[in-house]
Amino acid sequence: MVFLLSIKPKYGYAILGGKKKFELRKCIGKPISTGNLIVMYFSTPVKAIMGYFIAGKVLIKKPEELKKELVNYEELGIDDEDWSYILGYHKAMAIEVVNPTKCKPITLDELRKLGIKPPISYMKLKPEQAKILLKKLEIEFNIPQD
Repeated sequence: MVFLLSIKPKYGYAILGGKKKFELRKCIGKPISTGNLIVMYFSTPVKAIMGYFIAGKVLIKKPEELKKELVNYEELGIDDEDWSYILGYHKAMAIEVVNPTKCKPITLDELRKLGIKPPISYMKLKPEQAKILLKKLEIEFNIPQD
């Protein structure tokens, strides 16, 4: 499956630079699974897709439990702002970043022309949307049919 994830530019660049090893999300919508392709849309002021990664280990737990488990990993790239983003929620998701890759930018205007509206947090792309987007991004990825 292919997911479109909206992310603040500072965190997106940290992922692409190999500094951020896990991305945290409040659990909303369809859970991401190991092996899914995560396309990153950088929010304001960039307003463009700038890269992607493969989801490694995915943990879905109470925020406090996630924090306890992730302490065992070295150099997570998760800061206090990340933790405060998920604290207080019933469940949160930590997505391990594998093979972060920069791509040619696709602007918000270009996305809209493709019929894709970036989500507030993340969304699973329909197979047809994913095919169109990956072709435009020149990414090879096997998209399973739902």
